[in-house]
Parts: sequence; C-alpha cells; structure tokens
Amino acid sequence: MAKAKTQQPHTGKSPTATPTAHATYHACYQRFAPLAADLPERDVEVCRADVRIAFANVKRGVQAACADLARIRRALPELPLDDVLALPDLGRALIFAATRITAKPASSREIDAKLKIVIELREPMLTLAETLAKRGLLPKDLVAEIRAGSGKYDLASDGMALAHLYAEHAGALRGKHPFTQEELDQLREASEWLLDTLTPEGARRPAAKQRGEAEKMRDRLWTLLVRRYADVRKIAYYFHGDAFEDVTPKLLSRLSSSAAEDESEEVEAEGDGSEDADGGGDRGGAVEQPASPPSP
Repeated sequence: MAKAKTQQPHTGKSPTATPTAHATYHACYQRFAPLAADLPERDVEVCRADVRIAFANVKRGVQAACADLARIRRALPELPLDDVLALPDLGRALIFAATRITAKPASSREIDAKLKIVIELREPMLTLAETLAKRGLLPKDLVAEIRAGSGKYDLASDGMALAHLYAEHAGALRGKHPFTQEELDQLREASEWLLDTLTPEGARRPAAKQRGEAEKMRDRLWTLLVRRYADVRKIAYYFHGDAFEDVTPKLLSRLSSSAAEDESEEVEAEGDGSEDADGGGDRGGAVEQPASPPSP
C-alpha cells in the first residue's frame, strides 16, 4: 500500500492579502495543530467558550481592523500581521477540534456509507491508473503498491493515495480519464474520514481516548486564538483609541440572534467530514479575555 506524498508543513501564516476563498476546516486544523502543540503546558487555557461565537467575532474583528494593510504595516511594523490575517483559519481549526469532542463515535452505518463511496470509486480509478502506468503516464511502482493489501483501513489508504495521485499528475492526465473533480474530492474526503475513524486493524478507536486528545488540542488552539486576537485589538486601539471595542468585539461578545445565525452558516455548510459543527464546549462559561491593548 502506497502512502500519499506529504506536503511541506505549513508555517501557520497567511498570505499578505486576505484570500477570497478559505481552506477546509480539516486543512486548517492540520495547519495549526503543530503550532498549538508547541505551546508550553503551563500556558494552555481551558476553553469553556462557545467557539462559534468566538469565531464570528474573530472574523468581524479582523475584517474591520485590517481594512488597510499597508497603513498597519507602516504604523506597526513589529506586529505579526500575517498571524493576525490567519486568525479566521485558526478559528476554523478550533471549530473542527470542537466537533471532534462533541461528535458521537462513528456508527457502523456511517462507516459503511463512507466505505461504499471509496469502493465504488477505487476500482475504476485504480484499473485505469494501471493502464496509464503501463503507458508511462503514472509511476508503476506506486500504482502497484496501491493495488496491494486488503481490509477497510487499506481501502481508505488506497482512496487517499489515488486521489492524491490523480491530483499530482493532473497535467499529464488531462483529457485521459473520465473522473470529475467532484468524484476525486468525494474519494479523498471519504478516505480521510475513514482514516480518522478506523484503526489499522479496522476497529473504531476508543471514544474516551479520542475525546481526551481532542479536548487538549481544542484548549491549545483556543489559547493560540486568544493570544493572536489580542494583536487585532491592539491594531484597533492604535487607530481608533477608546472606540476600539466598537471595531473589535471581545471574543465572547454576543451578537444579535440574526447576526449569529448569519455567521454560523459557514460552519453549518462546511462539508469536510465533520460529524457535527455545533461548536462544542461548555456554552456561556466565562473565560479570560485578552488584556486591553496599551496606549499607542
């Protein structure tokens, strides 16, 4: 069984311009989890927040405070602006971590549904990949390794490897296969979900252990979010003075019900294999807010 080629680890920083489209919640989680894991244990804050409210306020705060990036860079050259611009994606990572806590263990029906997607797409894609490999368009050894092996976990690994293979060689394969991008995405997402849910032996992971690990990562991502959001409020204070809270709300400031519903639509529409995007955590609990920014 071949392993898909891994990409270089992300630095956790966003591009200098705000992107028009955001990455999947799972991709954001993979991006920020290593940074959160590096936080000293003594500095980690327990998250008792409604993370969806925090996420909505983060997006609003970054959008309002960072409207003029060039001006901010001139006025506050030492402030980590790239980290600030990455905050919405960090919020998505936090949402994803929270769903891993609140989600129930996957049922046999859910596993079978994902396996059905992988099985239906794997064989035609793999058969064609073998033909393309014979013609020198795909690496023969890699395709042969994908064909080898058996079992549910191996099927999921095959699906992820095939989706990656077709994506990596998209240029050489253009016009030479019938599979749509939607089918490739379905295969990748179902395979990743199965790899997250199954052990190599095919059994579901113990829910208690999974929950404990997920809670720790949620707390670490929350701590990272709190630290970085303090810089957003510094920007707002520098340019707006005492009116900075009108620009950058506190992380747990409650929106009107209609505004909260608008902000939660993105979470509810996210289709990255999350079982439930309800935000998780104990709702309404008090947490330590970032300190008020110092006078400029």
